[in-house]
Amino acid sequence: MLKTYDYRKKYPETYLPKKEELVIQPLPELKYVSQRMVTSYNMDWDGRPEPIDERWLAWKVVNQIKQISKVELEYKFKLMPPEYIWHEKTTDGKWVVDQMMLVSDRATEEMYERAKEKVKKKLRVKDLPTISFVKRPPTLTAQKLHVGHYKDVEKVYETMKSEMHKRGYQPIGQWRVIYLHPAMDCYPAHNCKTVVSVDVAKN
Repeated sequence: MLKTYDYRKKYPETYLPKKEELVIQPLPELKYVSQRMVTSYNMDWDGRPEPIDERWLAWKVVNQIKQISKVELEYKFKLMPPEYIWHEKTTDGKWVVDQMMLVSDRATEEMYERAKEKVKKKLRVKDLPTISFVKRPPTLTAQKLHVGHYKDVEKVYETMKSEMHKRGYQPIGQWRVIYLHPAMDCYPAHNCKTVVSVDVAKN
């Protein structure tokens, strides 16, 4: 029987945090399948935000990479929680967002391209939305667990910035939110778990 690799356990400070405290840690190169969307979101429930105007299909590509890895590499890995980068709000009230999912460090661009073709065939479409294979270089990252409603994550990030400055760090680039619970498994809201994460550098 093949061993199933759980990347939550490989990066527990990020995906299995236990305390609501600021953690700064180095991370190696990480690989993601990411989908850029311009969409409004369902914000009127306790689950994580769900896109309304576009379908999130990146997870289907990840699932195909998972199958390719299992069959061709004899390497099984669990699907990871979604991560959102909220870039900006448009004039018509929609959000420009990157929704992404971490994949195995054995995933390659060639596997990603084949996975996309499999998804297109299953969906009977000629093309998919703006989906890409992203390699994040090694980074120094600050992150903090938030237990509570996802709508409070921006406040969490503001407190993180204050803590980072006191410890001699400054944020770099966009911050992201990792939604640790499934979309329909976040009730009650005060038990929801998210991780707010941002790359940092020494002042």
